[in-house]
Amino acid sequence: MNNTENTQNTPRKSVNLHICGGNRSLVKFDQVVEVPTPSVEYRKKENANGERAISYQPIAHHDVVDRARGFLDQNGFSIQDEVHSLARGNQHYFGLFSVEHPNRVNSDRGCVVGIRNSHDKTFPAGFCAGDAPFVCDNLIFTNTIKLARRHTRNILSDLDFTINRAIGKLFNFWHGQDARINAYKDLELTNAQVNDIVIRACKAGALPKSKIIDVVDQWESSDHPQFWDRNANSLYNAFTEVYKGNLVALPNRSDALHSVLDSEVSFNIKDHVQDDLDLAVVENELVEV
Repeated sequence: MNNTENTQNTPRKSVNLHICGGNRSLVKFDQVVEVPTPSVEYRKKENANGERAISYQPIAHHDVVDRARGFLDQNGFSIQDEVHSLARGNQHYFGLFSVEHPNRVNSDRGCVVGIRNSHDKTFPAGFCAGDAPFVCDNLIFTNTIKLARRHTRNILSDLDFTINRAIGKLFNFWHGQDARINAYKDLELTNAQVNDIVIRACKAGALPKSKIIDVVDQWESSDHPQFWDRNANSLYNAFTEVYKGNLVALPNRSDALHSVLDSEVSFNIKDHVQDDLDLAVVENELVEV
């Protein structure tokens, strides 16, 4: 792991996860534990040995969380705060975890880990990393660390590898995201340029059409004085301010926004993060893409 020494002795700030999700309802972890897990499903046809292979292997919401907690602890990370949400009759789980490490260089942003799981085959079990500025409740994810594992027969063994490998990349993620934010801060923007970027971001999938004016309003008059500078970072935070309340859509919208803004500042995350991680999962195989 590429650890960077923390030479600062100032107290650590923390992200307020309870407002990162906007209006999304939150539950206690005890309620997550109590959610029943669906039964295993098998293929209709028998194989050559006269057995029916597993076609769907659900995993308990709390099991995914417990595994992530364990690997974070093994790698020296501490969880400062966590929030949990359930939706669709408890079939969908999404959790946020504010994590810290003693070797993390002080920053004006905190690292947030997102975990999701479903019991209705809507989406795979997933782990992603994001960050949030300490001065407000905005949250954004990055495609530098984004893994998912479908609920097929080997998920119980593969998921440990999936989560542990992602956690091992968190320091690289921090380094790359810090460099990205600095690049955004260095690019001054005019209102005309912002209008053009917002439209292109919308076309790229970073924003629904109904939210275009909201982003422009946040750019013109941010709720936070820290983002009154006329640069790409202020525009970045205008988007994240509008993103509140839809945690499920956030990872994909974050990816689209980064692609648009990174091109504006000629930033390539691969120049700053070695062996960045983005895995797609096909059945029981983990495939780097």
